Amino acid sequence: MFDLDRAISEWRRQLAGGGIDSPEVLDELESHLRDDIEQQMRSEISEAQAFQNAIRDVGQPSLLKSEFGKTGPWQELPTRFHNAMLTLAGIPTLATHMNTPNTHIEPRWATYLKASAFLLPAVLLWAMSVVLIVPRLQQICLHAGGVPLPSFVNGMLAVSQHATWIIIGTVLLFAGLEWRSTAWPRYRRATIGVGTFLINSVVLIAIFLMVVSALLAAPALMRAVK
Repeated sequence: MFDLDRAISEWRRQLAGGGIDSPEVLDELESHLRDDIEQQMRSEISEAQAFQNAIRDVGQPSLLKSEFGKTGPWQELPTRFHNAMLTLAGIPTLATHMNTPNTHIEPRWATYLKASAFLLPAVLLWAMSVVLIVPRLQQICLHAGGVPLPSFVNGMLAVSQHATWIIIGTVLLFAGLEWRSTAWPRYRRATIGVGTFLINSVVLIAIFLMVVSALLAAPALMRAVK
């Protein structure tokens, strides 16, 4: 009896043995292969025949090896650098992971654990800013003649006051997606990765703006003291 997953695994092994050893490239090729197989099987073609047709369409291992060999290692440097930057930022390669078949989906615990690890420094910086920096900024604005706090600082305080409800709502949202959405596992890693990157960026920008606001208020404070 034909085993599609075993046949695809053997195909990947031949590609890897032929020199195409990049996991991202192999995942992308497998994604195209599975999409082609699924499309052909809708025409009542057998799974084995659909696999053979898809292999012919996507490419035999020897042909793919020669095509990828033309690029050479130097041509792959921009792609490798791009993927490395996304990985450091906590963002997966979107095109690859949004089309990854279910058999290669990252476990949910791994996705949430890595996202929590990336978010922890940002959460700690946010808490330290609210507890240590915001009160000092309030004093600076007060001594500078009652200058109102910047709107983004008030926004930070509002978010901090409702942090518990925001966390509960986020947990319930993800729990609902895990429970009810069949498509969510395919998009989980990319969505959470982008969200983590955006949260880290917002925290860094907010801290930078607080420092700038303090520097701008300093001259007014010096005049008030004189």
